[in-house]
Amino acid sequence: KTIQSTDKLPHYPFKLNSETEDSSSSFEIVFFIDEIKYRYGFEIDNTTVYSEWLFADEKGKEAKLFYRDIDKDLYVNEKKFQEGLQLKKSGLQLKKIKNQLFIWKCDSAGGEVSQSILKWFKRLNLIDGVDHDQYIDYAMEQMDNHVSKQNLINLVKTADIGIENLTVVKEDVSKDAIEKMLLPEELKQWMLKDGNIKDISLKTHHKKYDENNNEIGITTFELNKEESKGTQKFFKISAPILNTLKEGKILIIDELDASLHPMLTKHLIKLFHNKEVNSKNAQLIFATHDTNLLHHSIFRRDQIWLTEKDLYGATNLYSLAEFKNVRKEEDFEKYYIQGKYGAVPYLNDFRFEDI
Repeated sequence: KTIQSTDKLPHYPFKLNSETEDSSSSFEIVFFIDEIKYRYGFEIDNTTVYSEWLFADEKGKEAKLFYRDIDKDLYVNEKKFQEGLQLKKSGLQLKKIKNQLFIWKCDSAGGEVSQSILKWFKRLNLIDGVDHDQYIDYAMEQMDNHVSKQNLINLVKTADIGIENLTVVKEDVSKDAIEKMLLPEELKQWMLKDGNIKDISLKTHHKKYDENNNEIGITTFELNKEESKGTQKFFKISAPILNTLKEGKILIIDELDASLHPMLTKHLIKLFHNKEVNSKNAQLIFATHDTNLLHHSIFRRDQIWLTEKDLYGATNLYSLAEFKNVRKEEDFEKYYIQGKYGAVPYLNDFRFEDI
């Protein structure tokens, strides 16, 4: 989508303080592309890019590729960022496009570095661990490919949830069923006219046993109606997890442990620690409330980050590695629960008010 000068940028300031409720926000990320470490960031509100910067580190020394400041002239490294220099010489005036990023303009002009950076951002897979229904379409797409389907089945079978096979079933939707749907009349008429509306469902196959526990056949369940929420979630997020591992991407999941048994959560994490499975160095970043995961056999100290809300509603993020007296084989869960690392809620007693 081309950004117009009147378009608003997504911006959500911290509203619990009068100093920040109308302030801009800054974002920065450090990442590697072909062994070059880049540091890219910007400062914005919903109308303006106030600053933007890009640095590159090839041999332990960081070089500034460009720096943009709303109150100063654009700086471009003439030797190391030719694509930006050409744009600057062309008379580009960033003040006239104050809601657009300079790196976007460089990408549009065919700049190699900027294109590689924006391509890197496409490697990010984001998953909402609570609202996982939105990933069913992608999982269904993967079921159309024989290899992807088999990998999905293999992963689901490793979870020991009783599923032996998965199939996609497509059935014609009758005219009577369409008529009974709670849909706008125009949409109903279009569906009736099309005449080729399919109901697509995913079936799970389980072994069936007799009274003596002898296997006598297979029973099918409908995933969204007859399987548990945990089983549904495991399947629906398995497709993006496998894609992340196969392509060497970065997967970000909020509430990974929601609806999942703790053992299943650990099982998914271990996929990323397995060098044979994760041969392309895919990365998993997730938020969780499961303290069972705070163990040195699963994570190093620098891999564990904690968030703590202060008395004024602001949340601080810090690494366990920042603590001086934390041994690498310490019982992280025990000491976290005891409050040694902070980031635990302090709860007050509740009492009914007298009427």
